[in-house]
Amino acid sequence: MSPAPARRVVSAVRRRVPRRLRIALRRAAEGTRPFQTPSVRELCELPAGTPLLVHAGGVAGDRALAGVVRAMARLPEFHLALVRGEAERAATEDLIRQAGKARRRIHEVPRPSTMTAAFLASADVAVFGFEPDAGLALLDTYLAAGLPVVAADSRAAREHLARHRAGDFYAPGSLPSVAKAVERARQRGDAPPAPDEPPVAPIEAGTPGPWRALGAGPVRLGLGTANYAGQLSALAVAITAARADVGIELVMAKPPATYRYPADRYLNHPGEHRLDVQTEQALRVLGWYTHLIVDAFRPVLGRGNGDDISADLPALRRARLKVALLAHGSEIRHPGAHLERHAESAFRDADEELRERLTTVAERNRRTAEESGLPFFVTTPDLLDDVPFASWAPLIVDVDGWACDRPVLERARPVVLHAPSNRWTKGTDRLLPRLQELHDQGRIELRLVEGLPYSEMRRQVHDADIIVDQLVMGSYCTFSCEGMAAGKVVVAYLSESAHRAAGVQPPIANATPTTLVKTIESLLDDRARAVALAAEGLRYVREHHDGRRTAQVFDAFLR
Repeated sequence: MSPAPARRVVSAVRRRVPRRLRIALRRAAEGTRPFQTPSVRELCELPAGTPLLVHAGGVAGDRALAGVVRAMARLPEFHLALVRGEAERAATEDLIRQAGKARRRIHEVPRPSTMTAAFLASADVAVFGFEPDAGLALLDTYLAAGLPVVAADSRAAREHLARHRAGDFYAPGSLPSVAKAVERARQRGDAPPAPDEPPVAPIEAGTPGPWRALGAGPVRLGLGTANYAGQLSALAVAITAARADVGIELVMAKPPATYRYPADRYLNHPGEHRLDVQTEQALRVLGWYTHLIVDAFRPVLGRGNGDDISADLPALRRARLKVALLAHGSEIRHPGAHLERHAESAFRDADEELRERLTTVAERNRRTAEESGLPFFVTTPDLLDDVPFASWAPLIVDVDGWACDRPVLERARPVVLHAPSNRWTKGTDRLLPRLQELHDQGRIELRLVEGLPYSEMRRQVHDADIIVDQLVMGSYCTFSCEGMAAGKVVVAYLSESAHRAAGVQPPIANATPTTLVKTIESLLDDRARAVALAAEGLRYVREHHDGRRTAQVFDAFLR
């Protein structure tokens, strides 16, 4: 068959196969998610390097759109996506016919049920005209997608975009004016953000911590938005101490009742669904930051794109931010794999619904980490078993704040402290009967404490001899570090492979619920060795967990 008839056959086949099915088949062949909602670029079936304009407002009601379509003859590199509703099909086809030879570069795209920033973010420039019915909400969606905006010159559009220091304007009906505005917007979109002033977001001002504030310096680092156990707050302090060229803004998205750790801004969790909050947050992140550390795969542009970071990534890439991912535990730890690796896994005590939910989260986040290729950091070594391509960024504790000069294991009946933040993740219900047995024999004094304020917990740790942390997860965590910083003997379950991969041998008595009694008895029988282990723990936590090593791990990312 000659080339021309062959092309006609291929074209005929393509017309018969629905566009979304073609996209799904191509994604399946590439090993990506075949049935995720396609982006506007995918629906146009254009490669990533092709300049793409998008108009997502009403087609029939936009009086300036005809001029944009005719101006496509002056923009030979560009394609134009017209997002239209089903009732606008005929009007869209009539409009495309007005484009002459340029009509081959104009694409009809069915309007999705929900117009999201993620759907639009793969375009290069957004077009806005005169559409009274749409109001200005569409401009906010464009901005949330990180797109340069070209708008018909009107007072309403100028005032709205001026508040965000955004927008290029054209005279409706003037083809040269449209073409020049598009080229200006494209150049502005290709250029890195220029230092000016960070916009003020409509989110609650926080309690700035002792870190260098975000300024106009060469590295403007955003941190957000989980801040579990105040780890982002501690990281901000550590990076500030290590690098004089970094200014930091920490945004924490939590319900107001949980504002326990310092942050520059608190983003009230329900407020993340408001369009004005999403827009202002997008302007801060996309227009001001140079670097961003995404905490726990949480979204950073509000919830308009979904509940995880994956749909925010196109806009972050377009804004040329350097982005890194940071994980702490259940957002990346796979329950099934953990059960296979560890005979006494914590997930034995988790109900089936929780295991299924955490499995879905861990698999989704691992796909995001792998497909994005972004620098990926974890705060506990056991997570390296799940994501061996990650780097260990040790969690941070206030070593001096937990310091204690009370000697350990001098009492005939030493105090053994267990303080679970979550019983099933610590193995509490499995280890308590064994500790209770030693308590009843008079060999130890068992203290179980839960839900205490920080100051009281610190007092309890200072008064203890032995700290029993988790025995079912595979790594030591914050409470273990606090115990070592206080000079106590720490007992926890450690995965040998993960800590070997991290290049460390923590001075911690390794135990599971089954071996706990034997481990405690060994410490009591050789108290001199146990005291030396406690002293080594203090040296270890100062070397690895006072923030200096963690800042060094992020140094290459921040260059």
